[in-house]
Amino acid sequence: MRLAVHEIRLTDHDVWRSAREAIPVQPGLLVELSAGGRSGFGEASAFMTDRYNSSLAALHDDLRRVAATLRALPADDPEGSWAVLAPLLAGSPFLLAALDVAAHDLAARLAGVPLWRHLGGEEPGALHSSYSIGLDEPDVMVRKLREQPGWPAYKVKLAAPGDLHILRALREHTDAPFFVDGNCGWEPAATLDALEDMRALGVELLEQPFPRERWEDAAALKAVSPIPVYADESITGPDDLDACVGAFHGVNLKLMKAGGITPALRMLRRARAAGLGTMLGCMPESSAGVSATAHLGPYVDHLDADSIALLAVDTGVGVLLDDRGRITLPQASGTGFVPDFAGPAFTVRPTLGGRPGWDGGALAVYREAVPVAALVERRRPLPGNGPSDSVRRLMDFSVEDGTGTEEIAALLRTAVTRAVADGADTVWMRPERAAGFAEAARTTGFAAATPAAESLLVWKAPA
Repeated sequence: MRLAVHEIRLTDHDVWRSAREAIPVQPGLLVELSAGGRSGFGEASAFMTDRYNSSLAALHDDLRRVAATLRALPADDPEGSWAVLAPLLAGSPFLLAALDVAAHDLAARLAGVPLWRHLGGEEPGALHSSYSIGLDEPDVMVRKLREQPGWPAYKVKLAAPGDLHILRALREHTDAPFFVDGNCGWEPAATLDALEDMRALGVELLEQPFPRERWEDAAALKAVSPIPVYADESITGPDDLDACVGAFHGVNLKLMKAGGITPALRMLRRARAAGLGTMLGCMPESSAGVSATAHLGPYVDHLDADSIALLAVDTGVGVLLDDRGRITLPQASGTGFVPDFAGPAFTVRPTLGGRPGWDGGALAVYREAVPVAALVERRRPLPGNGPSDSVRRLMDFSVEDGTGTEEIAALLRTAVTRAVADGADTVWMRPERAAGFAEAARTTGFAAATPAAESLLVWKAPA
């Protein structure tokens, strides 16, 4: 399979807040695997980067490590590909998930069938998603609910279990069930005190009130709670399932945290066999990821696939989510996702007409869909060396005034990853005088060539 990578930047209509964090803008990667004239897509968010090794720099580094392996993997065996990649990406679940989703998407497209059919599932019936209301001032949370009436359930973020005034204010505007999410921020005693009031206010599901490591507190809550308690942060991979059986009534799986479709389906089957309720949720992600999640809807009790409804900027179109939470899968092969490369969500991608792997392929970094810096990648040997298919030169730079160091760094790191995906182990360029260029080159791993008189900057793959 052939790899291409694009940097993306998602923006919500409102700043997303939970008990843990506020997210004004969410960067990430869109990975593209191609074979036989078709492409499959997967998404990795640069989210909770310390815990999930998911910074943009780390995602690029890991992509480069597995690029040669990807080129040798078949396009019709995503489960087999996952088995090869999983040990190599054990510390990078988001990237593993993106590649696995892209591989499943590609295999289904090559077979000419929708993803759900390629997975061996039944044709989905009516699918619905809950709608998430992020933590904010009570009047803002009420406003968000009133702007989205008629959803089958609302997931409400609460900073503390005693914030019942928020649920009461929301209840004045809907009869729908509430799913309340504590995002690891609650204390056990206060949670126990609030359970009956929450049940009376129509809370039908409570998600991850305590931190992941508080297994004993979670088990004690499960024993007395009149409301089903679901794990979120406590369920990241198959090894967590046995502990969740004793501590929760159900699990909320997310493809990124699980490491992709392949392990998620296995976990869902094991969870059902163990008597756990099941939910599929989303990380901060676009239609590329949500479209894949929706195809797994028939395997779960609840879908929380509303992240695309919160977006002001999306990466393309795929699954349809109407203003009442009804989900319609595309009438297309694979996930049905179609990227909008010219849209404002794409910050680094080949320029229109450019193609990865072609000598002279052009790459640009965009701000609000307008290119602010660009380069061309060519097969060129280092000065004084003979021809080599594993060496690329970055050249023909253009940098607009006001382009930031991070924008230039994004362009350079994506260019290096694209070159490595095409078989390069060395990338070089001549220094530019543009503001921020030297710092951007340093942070992306370029160093001065030896001898320094050559005035070259060189990136070399780690040994």
